[in-house]
Amino acid sequence: MNYKVLARKYRPQNFQELIGQDILVNTLKNALNDGRLAHAFLLTGIRGIGKTTTARIIAKAFNCEGNNNNKPTFEICNNCGPCNAITKGNSLDVIEIDAASKTGVDNIREIIESVMYSTNEMRFKIYIIDEVHMLSTAAFNALLKTLEEPPNNTKFIFATTETKKIPATIISRCQRFDLKRIDDEVLINHLKSICVKEDITVDDKSLKQISSSSEGSMRDALSILDQAAALSNNQIQIKELRQLLGIRSKLDFIKLYKFCLDSEASEALNYYYQLIQDATNPADILNSLISICSDACKFVVNNNLLDEHVDEFKKISEHGITKLLRSWQVLIKGLDETKNGTNQIEIVSIIIVKLCYTSSAPMPEELIKKLDKKILNNSTNQTSTKTIENKSIDQKTATSDSFKNDKTYQPLKNENKVDSENKTSLNTFEELLTFLIENREALLHAQLVNNVVIDSFKRGKISMKISENCSFDVVKNLSKFLKDKTGLKWVIEELQTTNNKTYQEIKDINFEKEKKEIESDPIINEVKQLFPNAEIKDIE
Repeated sequence: MNYKVLARKYRPQNFQELIGQDILVNTLKNALNDGRLAHAFLLTGIRGIGKTTTARIIAKAFNCEGNNNNKPTFEICNNCGPCNAITKGNSLDVIEIDAASKTGVDNIREIIESVMYSTNEMRFKIYIIDEVHMLSTAAFNALLKTLEEPPNNTKFIFATTETKKIPATIISRCQRFDLKRIDDEVLINHLKSICVKEDITVDDKSLKQISSSSEGSMRDALSILDQAAALSNNQIQIKELRQLLGIRSKLDFIKLYKFCLDSEASEALNYYYQLIQDATNPADILNSLISICSDACKFVVNNNLLDEHVDEFKKISEHGITKLLRSWQVLIKGLDETKNGTNQIEIVSIIIVKLCYTSSAPMPEELIKKLDKKILNNSTNQTSTKTIENKSIDQKTATSDSFKNDKTYQPLKNENKVDSENKTSLNTFEELLTFLIENREALLHAQLVNNVVIDSFKRGKISMKISENCSFDVVKNLSKFLKDKTGLKWVIEELQTTNNKTYQEIKDINFEKEKKEIESDPIINEVKQLFPNAEIKDIE
């Protein structure tokens, strides 16, 4: 006795038996009842979703003759000659073509030539072209005219998983239906009804696992159910099912993810290699971690979105959404790395290590708090120093005041005399630079900073070496400026050699020195690890 697999045995034979495609069914129902029938249909969707099955049901709807019907109908009888012929696949007027094996323009020419002939025994001649995206460009071009204006008794039905590979000129000539993935709840209920008919005992966890593994594909779900029933003698248990599918409990991957979030790299690696030893695919491990990370983020946003392993996700959510999103970035980037690499086991192991050490890095808000605390401590120390200085000044002032109040005290002759020259007292080169800026001498200031090397600076006398790059008469302009502003004639000596450097060079050297000291700080090191491209541009 030949056994018929469940996927074929329970293949829908009419619109009422189509599972999870309500929009398509209602649209075709109204179109058939109103006579608004397109001449070409395009059915798209993932594998095992029912594209070819739907195409055959549409062919039956066009040709069913049951109940003395003389026009296309939604109520398919499945008992008349056309229905039986289409079900058995031996109808002369419903031609199924596999475009994966017949891709050339010659195959399409055969269709174009046969279209012109009338039907043999049915109301309509139906061409069902499966995997239509496999046709060559020339084949698509040859089909265009016939597809747009076929004979009245001819209909085309295309099925494909790759809509993007079909020319827009073809798609625009068809009525398109996107068959959606079957919802888990609908799929589980359908599997339960089949298990009752087939006398298969199965628990709810196994049904959920079958639904999850099939990814919304009915054919995949029935194939897994068929295989699991054969393995367990119609007594399906979740443990045997997972062994059959080569997958582990979700709790195993939650445990691995928690190791990573807790920065326990050694434990995470050991557990990862244990999973590998148990024949778990490294890509499946990575995808499971991504799924758990996604569930954890959703749980943080709204804990009502999950109904299993709630206690575990509560513990994970304590790490905070920022850390979870950071781990998400590592995992998603790792997914691309595994696609481009050859040794997936080692690639995923390094991704896990990276995830562990990324989790141990301080969060931005923690770094900000540390920096704020350090700045506060520094400012406190500076305030203490200033307080001591101010106390010293206050003591001096108090002493001075006490002398003044003392009638026996006689000040020196010039003590209270203000020297008018002190108002423009320039005792250092830095004071001179500040004085130039205050008097809007920007050009002279720039030359002194960048192109002049000061060898010595005293009030009334400056020794300097002028760079060859200087195209400005520094000596003349500086002498005039100082005489006008200070009332003194300054002696400016121009030297040929000196071991000193320009003010800007000295400033750059000091900046680099301070920069190295700052970069050696542990907190700054942590910041640079998190932001590798960050640089210290200025120090205040």
